[in-house]
Amino acid sequence: MSGTKPDILWAPHQVDRFVVCDSELSLYHVESTVNSEFKAGSLRLSEDSAATLLSINSETPYMKCVAWYLNYDPECLLAVGQANGRVVLTSLGQDHNSKFKDLIGKEFVPKHARQCNTLAWNPLDSNWLAAGLDKHRADFSVLIWDICSKYTPDIVPMEKVRLSAGETETTLLVTKPLYELGQNDACLSLCWLPRDQKLLLAGMHRNLAIFDLRNTSQKMFVNTKAVQGVTVDPYFHDRVASFYEGQVAIWDLRKFEKPVLTLTEQPKPLTKVAWCPTRTGLLATLTRDSNIIRLYDMQHTPTPIGDETEPTIIERSVQPCDNYIASFAWHPTSQNRMIVVTPNRTMSDFTVFERISLAWSPITSLMWACGRHLYECAEEENDNSLEKDIATKMRLRALSRYGLDTEQVWRNHILAGNEDPQLKSLWYTLHYILCIVSFVR
Repeated sequence: MSGTKPDILWAPHQVDRFVVCDSELSLYHVESTVNSEFKAGSLRLSEDSAATLLSINSETPYMKCVAWYLNYDPECLLAVGQANGRVVLTSLGQDHNSKFKDLIGKEFVPKHARQCNTLAWNPLDSNWLAAGLDKHRADFSVLIWDICSKYTPDIVPMEKVRLSAGETETTLLVTKPLYELGQNDACLSLCWLPRDQKLLLAGMHRNLAIFDLRNTSQKMFVNTKAVQGVTVDPYFHDRVASFYEGQVAIWDLRKFEKPVLTLTEQPKPLTKVAWCPTRTGLLATLTRDSNIIRLYDMQHTPTPIGDETEPTIIERSVQPCDNYIASFAWHPTSQNRMIVVTPNRTMSDFTVFERISLAWSPITSLMWACGRHLYECAEEENDNSLEKDIATKMRLRALSRYGLDTEQVWRNHILAGNEDPQLKSLWYTLHYILCIVSFVR
């Protein structure tokens, strides 16, 4: 989230819900309108879908970033990073499980106040939450919190904190993180590496760094300006994308010295990049003040990439709406589905259609591939109402050994289908001529 422009997130495990984040959190439910009437009060997302507002949470002001809890339970738990560096756990009122109700309102407080830029839940150890903060000369910029921490030295129980002018609320403060990384630096983006739950990739001020939590005193890093929006390809865990201004860098973590590919965008700076979770090698990018989303389809297999080898990239663009796009989010399970939101909170639900590959077989059947589906169009063999073209006739006659019956020449018209009276007359005439020639001899 940048400034007051809204961001949008699909629920990780509820395929029909998403949240819009700006000055408040708004939870929406998506319904199909194909076989039902458009409900009053709903927002039209597309010709086939509409969204209904379920709840609003305005209790977390000064939001800078939001991350949805990845586990199934609780299903509506979100972490909110604030301008003062605090991380607040909040809910959208959909889950009343007493087991997790103590998490709601819990705050994680750094030693020194500065902006929280990014959040990332650990996909395997679901209680771990990484937060990336601005630089402070006497503090760390990457803090990893355990949201279920119960250690008494780390928790200030039931302390009253001021949330906004004239308003106080009793809450639980956690002041000691599980890990502290990146001293005297700034962290602009974060993501956990799926291949190992102890590895954290961070976009620092001037480098990309991989922290191993088993040995926090060491890190693997590469100097680069492309430190924003780090994200891992869900189908190829060694491939990472990041960006800087108008360029996207594609990295192979097995050859981390330099990017394997650099994608040059428009002169306007990028605001978001995201891998498609349902399609291998498909990267979407968005630039500032644009209504176009660019797609990069990476067509190489996940093998080590040599110094002289570059993957094949197919580039295309889609325009989901007429207005500028503030943010977008891929649907977690629906193939190539995406939702976008504009600065004035207008939303659009659309599907990125795959390129269609055609193949025409020697037997005149047509086949094409679209996404995960394969379609075939073939002439029905028992359909006598259609006039077969000459290629089909020739193939069928060759399969029936047409013209090869030299003993009873007249039968060849039957092998041809016995449908053409002129052909029947021709073969009978040849038969009589051969009989006469044979008699004369």
